[in-house]
Amino acid sequence: MYFGKVFVSGGAVLCFSAFCLLVSGELLFITLIAGFVHELGHYLALRLLGGKITEFRFESTGAAIIYEGSSMSYMAELLAALAGPVFSFVHAYICALIGKRFGEFWFTLSGVSLVLCAFNLLPATLLDGGRVLHMLLAHLLDADSAEKICFAVSCLVSLCMMLTGLWLLLRTGWNFTLLVSGVWLFIGTAIVKRRVWV
Repeated sequence: MYFGKVFVSGGAVLCFSAFCLLVSGELLFITLIAGFVHELGHYLALRLLGGKITEFRFESTGAAIIYEGSSMSYMAELLAALAGPVFSFVHAYICALIGKRFGEFWFTLSGVSLVLCAFNLLPATLLDGGRVLHMLLAHLLDADSAEKICFAVSCLVSLCMMLTGLWLLLRTGWNFTLLVSGVWLFIGTAIVKRRVWV
């Protein structure tokens, strides 16, 4: 469904609904704030660096800002990719400082922002770290080689997450978060590969 420049897929609605069922309202609110701050970092960087934003997308593989970057250098695109994690990190730090005075809500917001920062820096196709890796490789090699290397690295990262998540699930008997994240990352990587190479 389109709402102006915003696209929301059925898969995104389904994932959001499942998330609503699995977590408390407060954690949902905190996660939305952390996600908004992260995407705000990308948005502001793109605007400042000359990227023309054409669409905001919410899909089952996550949120994305679609932009025309033909006038942007590799360095500008790299900075735009890193802006989300940087905003998340700064947000986590500020929330931790506020948490010292005002309590648990702010510490939780700090933790969620920090996890979002670290997770997005993984070198996987769907994540900011994957975009950074792709831009560095495309600058050093050619775009086709960069795509293939990034796909292989992304599969390796998601496989490691799935195996670690499976170990954690078997060890704790209940913690399946890392396993689900690894499966999500692997499926998303396969979807992106299909769009790029088909």
